[in-house]
Amino acid sequence: MLLSFFSPVRVQSPKKVEVSKRNVYLTDLERDLTFAGTIESYEEIKGTIKVSLRNVQVFDYSSSTPLYYLPAISLSRPKNLIYIEDFQ
Repeated sequence: MLLSFFSPVRVQSPKKVEVSKRNVYLTDLERDLTFAGTIESYEEIKGTIKVSLRNVQVFDYSSSTPLYYLPAISLSRPKNLIYIEDFQ
């Protein structure tokens, strides 16, 4: 008789959110940067946010100084370090 010491594992599936190409300010509080762009994809997995933005303007968060432009960027950061706000 073969005994198994492994119990079944429940896998948490990613939480995908319908974002419909929203324009957002995404602030990384730890890095003191704000990314203004259009969301291409967004998901939350185990307390981590994974987001892809396009047409991104990057700002210094503290001073709001524009730093540089990126055609696209993907970020993966802990949810508690990210603040997301819509803009027109």
